[in-house]
Amino acid sequence: MGTNFYMFTKNKKLAHEYFAKKECWGFSEKEYELVDDPELGYWIHLNKCSCGWKPLFQVHKAFRTFLELEMFYKRHEKKLKIYDEYGELYTWEEYKQRIVAHANRQPEPMKWVYDEEKMFNDNKKTLHTETCLPEEAELWIPFDHLLYAKTEREAAQRFKCFDYGRYDHCGFYSHNDAEYPVDWVNGDFS
Repeated sequence: MGTNFYMFTKNKKLAHEYFAKKECWGFSEKEYELVDDPELGYWIHLNKCSCGWKPLFQVHKAFRTFLELEMFYKRHEKKLKIYDEYGELYTWEEYKQRIVAHANRQPEPMKWVYDEEKMFNDNKKTLHTETCLPEEAELWIPFDHLLYAKTEREAAQRFKCFDYGRYDHCGFYSHNDAEYPVDWVNGDFS
């Protein structure tokens, strides 16, 4: 469970110029969704904040880092608004504060285990994480998406429960942000 955040604009030119590819027949590779709520305009998916994870941002043609997103937003501020998926409107500073606070939660050490998941009580062995001592930690909450994918694959091989389809993320995760504790993903998700 998490919360998705979107940039909204009514400006068709801005949406097409920065979030689509112009073709002779129209536009392709659209990175927006045409919506009529809260009013007619364009939703551009920014990120998702989920419990236990660093914020995960979607790479766009217009920006690949949080700093680039901030500069883009400030350059076009009069044409943009930021909403969460529940319709709450944010100023840039409120949004940034929420993202940074989510990313900078108290770290919690975790390790990979392959045993019965106590939460489900179904007696099936699964590969999952559990709390551990700091010296045993393979990763930390909030989870770094790229490190999670890497260590999950390594743990699956170590415990001999590897399933290529399940543990290969095929370049879905793009990169960690150099200046902010957020991760980036290629393509659309929510």
